[in-house]
Amino acid sequence: MSRQCRGPRSGFSITELVVAVCVISILAGMAVLNTQGTFQNYKANAARDQVVTQLRLARELAITKRRNVRVDFIAPNQIQTTVQYRNGETPGVPIAPLYLNNAEQGTGNGAQFYVFPSLPDTPMGFGNTQAVSLSQPSGAGAWTVMFTTSGALVGTSSTMSLDMVGNSNPVNASIFIGIPSTTSSARAVTVLGATGRVRSYMWDSTKWTE
Repeated sequence: MSRQCRGPRSGFSITELVVAVCVISILAGMAVLNTQGTFQNYKANAARDQVVTQLRLARELAITKRRNVRVDFIAPNQIQTTVQYRNGETPGVPIAPLYLNNAEQGTGNGAQFYVFPSLPDTPMGFGNTQAVSLSQPSGAGAWTVMFTTSGALVGTSSTMSLDMVGNSNPVNASIFIGIPSTTSSARAVTVLGATGRVRSYMWDSTKWTE
């Protein structure tokens, strides 16, 4: 009676292939989610750094040029910095508007001026009732501030004269930034009105950290 020798089977069964495909799909999905989260955090950090840089630039211009420098925060993602020259002076080169993440006004899904209602105020406690929160008297421009020649930050409006600005009291400011619907992208920048000191924060899922 002859024996039939059988060698080892090669290949995979259908069940094994299905399991392998499922594992690969899960790993690929996790990689995509991690990549998206990292990219959103990058955009949020970049936008926060842009705000910090622009505010420090405005303060430095005010001190060195001995002229007040106005900063307008224009929803959803634009900052306009303007040196306030007096009548009869030759204005310098206008400062181009800055768009967060270099996006055009109102386009894209990048970071913008945005406050997450569920998050607390920053450790500075300057207010978080709106994306650009200013502790200034009622009647002043809600999203407009100005650095004086001493480096202090004051509230202002489009109808306020330069002399009135010089006599204004310093105001504290909080600028909140984020990508809507992505809480982990929450960032904040604060300015101490009396000195013009700028500080930046990020939300680490439990608290604001510098």
